[in-house]
Amino acid sequence: MLKKIASILVWVFLFGYLIVVFSFANGKSERLVISGTQVNVVDSVKRGFVREVDVERIIKRKYPQIVGASNSGINKEVLEDLIDKIPYVKKSEVYNSLSGKLIVEIKQRNPIVRILSGKGYYLDSEGEKMPLSTNYTSRVLVVSGVVNDQLIKEELFELVKFITNDEFWKSQITQIDVDKDREYVLIPRVGAHKIELGSIENFQRKFQKLNALYTKGFTKKGWNTYSKINLKYKDQVVCTKKK
Repeated sequence: MLKKIASILVWVFLFGYLIVVFSFANGKSERLVISGTQVNVVDSVKRGFVREVDVERIIKRKYPQIVGASNSGINKEVLEDLIDKIPYVKKSEVYNSLSGKLIVEIKQRNPIVRILSGKGYYLDSEGEKMPLSTNYTSRVLVVSGVVNDQLIKEELFELVKFITNDEFWKSQITQIDVDKDREYVLIPRVGAHKIELGSIENFQRKFQKLNALYTKGFTKKGWNTYSKINLKYKDQVVCTKKK
């Protein structure tokens, strides 16, 4: 019985201690004075869509005299909402350092393909559109030809994900061209040939056939022997020699 009472008293003490600590920390945070701002784009080495100066401009537009301002007067959720409206931002987080700096951490969206339709745009890793940027160009797979939202949703994005999720195909296939009949032609990085994939049907099997040709056939014939590789036919690969 005494052990049970002692255990309860320990938990009550710990609970009270945590309340005091959190109250103290919250009070200290409210009394903080903003000493400056710091923008960290955590994946800036991989892509450069978001510039620190643009984020700083958003902060100063909302809080022109932010340096020296009380932390309690800064609505961090509002700042996050404003920064998240930048079309290249996936997620932002705003918080304070112990010294009073306002820290903004940003993760950018990840484009995996560029669509050459109209003014052009990217699709990110979730299939959502991203506008092109005047600050940065992402070196990604390119799609040209007859492209619309329905095609992207029904089949094109699946093909794009397959290519970009495979290290070999991602490095080898640089462009996809689509005609009005939804027939696909692939442009490789290495080799003087075009790859006629045909329709999207059984495309993974077609890539298996192409891989077999690359690993077995081209080691003997060479990468520049053919001008066209046709994968349309079941269990066949039809190659046209260069003239």
